[in-house]
Amino acid sequence: MNVNIGSTSQDTMLEILHLIYQYSWGYDSNDMALLGSVFSEQASTGGVVQGTDIGWGSWIGRDNIVKELSAIRNSQSDRRRHVITSTLFKELTERHATVRVYLSLFAYCNVEKPHLVTTGNYIMKASMHDGVWLIDLLDEVLESPF
Repeated sequence: MNVNIGSTSQDTMLEILHLIYQYSWGYDSNDMALLGSVFSEQASTGGVVQGTDIGWGSWIGRDNIVKELSAIRNSQSDRRRHVITSTLFKELTERHATVRVYLSLFAYCNVEKPHLVTTGNYIMKASMHDGVWLIDLLDEVLESPF
């Protein structure tokens, strides 16, 4: 399926992708201010592990998202690294975007080498809010539990 990007610039596409990169960096480095900065005030996020009853969220509202993700992050004894690849724009206009990306999630701690813990994908819906792109929806589907 081809998406007509019309006059939408490469810069706009990079701005939109930068949101998921900032989200990943914020989570991985436990910088919850950075993580929160990418969500709109009424954003929602959640996720599932396909083929299981494991899930989290859906959490609504920037502050709630930051609170819940911070609690998860602080409960993990290892360090995570979200690696985002294979971007697919499903919708792209001057004010709205829907993007799918693949996720490879790595973990490590001081005594072990980095290793792949799961793969999956994100679907992100973003829109302009007061002249700035922000995430309105970020849903995750993981392919295996970790």
